Amino acid sequence: MFLWGEINLAKPNDLAENGASENGIQFVPTTKPIITSFSATNSTVAFSKSDGTSYFLRRQRDQDGIVTFSETKSVKCKHVVASSSGDSILLLLSRDGSVVYVELGASAIPRSLQNFIKKRIIQVACGDQHSIVLTEDGQALSWGSNARGQLGLTLPETSVVPSPTPVAALSGVPLVQVTAGGAHTLALSVSGTVFGWGQNDAGQLGLGDTTDKSTPVTVECLNLKKTVSISCGERHTAVLTKGGVVLTFGSGGCGQLGHNSLLNELTPRVVAELWGAAVTQVSCGSNHTMALVGPTKKIYSFGRGEEGQLGNRLTTDCSVPLPVLLPHDDRSIQQIFAGGNQSVALRSFSQEPEKAHPGIITVLDMDTIDFWLSKCQNAKSWCKIRKQIEDIFSSTSSLNASFLDRSVDKHYRTSPRSSGLDLVLLSTALAKLATKAKVLQKVETVVRDCLLPSLTGQPVGFEGLRVYYLLVELLQVLVRDNFGEMLSVRVADAFLSLHQDRLEVLVRLWSWTPDFFRSAVETFCKASRKLLSSLDVDYREQADFFMKTAGVLQRLHSASSSGSWRLAESVFHVTTVTNTIEMFEQLFLSCNSILQYYPWFLPELNDEEQRTLIKRDYYLSILLPLVKYPCILPVECKLKLWKYHLNIATLQPGYIEFTINRATVQQDTFQSLRTSSHDPKLKLAVKFNEEYDMHLGGVVMEFFHLLAKELQKAEPQILEKNDDGVAWFSRNVAQLTDEFFLLGTLCGMALYNQCLMNIPFPLALFKKLLGLKPTLDDLMELSPTVAQSFKDLLDYEEKTVEDLQLDFGGDAEDLDLLPNGELIQVTKDNRQKYVDLQVDMVFSRSVEHQFKEFERGFLRGCPSPEWRMFLPDQLMTLLKGEEVFNWDDLRQHAKYQGCTSNDEVIKNFWIVFAEFSVEQKKDFLIFISGTDRNPKLRSSTIMIKINLSCYQEPELYYPEAVTCCWTLNLPNYSNIQTLRQKLLHAVECCDTFGLQ
Repeated sequence: MFLWGEINLAKPNDLAENGASENGIQFVPTTKPIITSFSATNSTVAFSKSDGTSYFLRRQRDQDGIVTFSETKSVKCKHVVASSSGDSILLLLSRDGSVVYVELGASAIPRSLQNFIKKRIIQVACGDQHSIVLTEDGQALSWGSNARGQLGLTLPETSVVPSPTPVAALSGVPLVQVTAGGAHTLALSVSGTVFGWGQNDAGQLGLGDTTDKSTPVTVECLNLKKTVSISCGERHTAVLTKGGVVLTFGSGGCGQLGHNSLLNELTPRVVAELWGAAVTQVSCGSNHTMALVGPTKKIYSFGRGEEGQLGNRLTTDCSVPLPVLLPHDDRSIQQIFAGGNQSVALRSFSQEPEKAHPGIITVLDMDTIDFWLSKCQNAKSWCKIRKQIEDIFSSTSSLNASFLDRSVDKHYRTSPRSSGLDLVLLSTALAKLATKAKVLQKVETVVRDCLLPSLTGQPVGFEGLRVYYLLVELLQVLVRDNFGEMLSVRVADAFLSLHQDRLEVLVRLWSWTPDFFRSAVETFCKASRKLLSSLDVDYREQADFFMKTAGVLQRLHSASSSGSWRLAESVFHVTTVTNTIEMFEQLFLSCNSILQYYPWFLPELNDEEQRTLIKRDYYLSILLPLVKYPCILPVECKLKLWKYHLNIATLQPGYIEFTINRATVQQDTFQSLRTSSHDPKLKLAVKFNEEYDMHLGGVVMEFFHLLAKELQKAEPQILEKNDDGVAWFSRNVAQLTDEFFLLGTLCGMALYNQCLMNIPFPLALFKKLLGLKPTLDDLMELSPTVAQSFKDLLDYEEKTVEDLQLDFGGDAEDLDLLPNGELIQVTKDNRQKYVDLQVDMVFSRSVEHQFKEFERGFLRGCPSPEWRMFLPDQLMTLLKGEEVFNWDDLRQHAKYQGCTSNDEVIKNFWIVFAEFSVEQKKDFLIFISGTDRNPKLRSSTIMIKINLSCYQEPELYYPEAVTCCWTLNLPNYSNIQTLRQKLLHAVECCDTFGLQ
């Protein structure tokens, strides 16, 4: 062993024999017992020997500034393979994974750390006043002073933690190294991610700032660098990559960063002098750094040299790496240590020292799975297998490291685009486990009871999210094997506790493996279907469980929809919702039948009748909240739920009453809204002057039909139309605040009253109402020519975009797209931003006031917020209805009363209807329903009822319509000519006499 710096461990005759004192390097012969570990700080030096004895000395400085060391004290501890010392504590790690700690006081009594930590420990590290250890399952535990946040715990920074406490933020990350500086701490994951926390006044955490961190933060600059080891000095840090590159950061005042500078570095910077040198080890003292080059076994050092710790004959600081001048060209160096103001180099031996614990966390591999499957029926082996299952599947870190894609180091590429997992291996392993129900059931129990409760809602870094891959795959296996019902609920809880930004990161990761994301969605859909189909009024928790899995699907849908990649809506649908709604409807009819006879005497109902009423209320309590999870609902289910909510909302007595002249429908309506206060939750009733009394249903439908036509030609024009008839807010009448508010109010009222308001708004309006941004495709609907020019710009390749001489300014009427936009030229690099800003200008900035007032009115007119469950195109159809093109459906779905489809008068009716032009057919729909469009809320197809009215002189009567129930009262005309004449007159004049 070679040693240089403040302390002298060599005997005088050793120095004389080897001549090592010439370079300030001491030589300690490698006779047994040999040194197996070394550590030092500014105040202590500790080392262990293979005979089971560990030694430590205290550093002292007298009044003259002379440094001396106290008498060597010894501690007995067998098979020590690593040690670490702080100002007041010494940690000794044994080969078996046990740790002894010694408080460096007068007594120095060794104590076992296993009293606090039951698991095997693979690494130890001490800062000045804090300690941290790493267990075999990849969990870090820290204790001591937290004055600078160096413990990584969510505790006051002034607190002192007396015993090892898990660093919860890293509980799901598979760590392979922990290291401590003076008051800062770093950890390294199996995939090369570096985390830092604690003191950061010199940038020693590598985060680009000088702010202390009390919880672990990812050192982003080191991502994808394949970091394999870290070492901390007092206020600086060095990292080593798999390719042998050394990067340093933090305090540089003594040159300890090796950048030929005394400046601090806030982010990791490559030590240029060591570039290409294939460094295999790096170690930091308090203010100096050493690096071992593997092929040549040369040692380089830099930093503080006052005490001779650089080993280069100098006692001055050095800011670039220089070779350590060993007594001769010794190529047997195997390991280097730097600590405090000391440096040590260990040689290789013919008699090998105690081998260190490999420092690799426990993982699940295929050999272990094969052992479980082959021996699980053996009682003696099963005890061992159970323990192994518990150890591995209770640890997120162990599982996280179990299925890494190690081919060409792919797991080092863990990022927003790569999970670092071998998904084929993961799927294969879990499918193999599923072949033995006994093993799989034990796995399920451990995951449910141990693993899931340990998950945090906001894991640090990308690696902390990898366990969710395993949970999805495991849940898929369990659901497929028809057990694991409670696990699906617990997994749902874990996903729901995941912070939204973490979930979005996870979904983005999944988006690069679409099959896996689809599998995740389908797994939760299957679990939801299973839970929904087993609803029981006597087991009401089942409904809560279903809401959790539905909540996961909604969160996955939201995260997916916010990105550039998304699944089809139908993939999220839980189809059994349809059956649940049908069951409720049957119960509803049964209850209506019961209450018809017992409206006031419910206590007299028999047990079965009371249970039917209870089941109806139970199912309704499940169905109504489903609007919070719209992604799981097919549109037919949404329509029914919307209707249920509206019927409940409008149960209160009273109406909003409008009395309107047909000739002035828009002015009268606006005047009524301006001059009368009303409760927006009441239903609307309309009466046309000089016609029948106040009515609901078809008359209200007709009212909105007429109003929609008038609003599109009203003066002043608050709406502008393009050549295709698509309407948008007028940009030049923003001062007409009241009109835009009233327009929005009427659209909201139409939706709330289950009527249609067919103003030809583009889909973009409904996106904006739902909080979504319109896109270039939406502009294609409103301004096809302009939109096409923007698409051409994005595809423009023949010449440089700069040749088009476009800028980010506005025209004479527009705002600039960007401040001083006329000075910013459009280029290939920023053209997408230019197009996005142009789209935003059309749909948002140029009509910001108009839309804001419209939205305010819409929310007042429709006070039931459940409309937000619809997608933009669904909401548009709900408000505007659909054009009816397949007129044969009217005949196919028609119902008859007092007649049949074979009666002569009915045959004549359909002959006449077939003769009608498209406009006449639309007029017929207005006559019978109040609108010429198909209201999706009422039925997927238009269903009319024809009631034959028998008169002695039918020629004296015209057909009549009951618009609220789409019924045609058709007189029993004797011939087709009379029927044609009377029906045409009724249809063409319906706007004037406004029948019910």
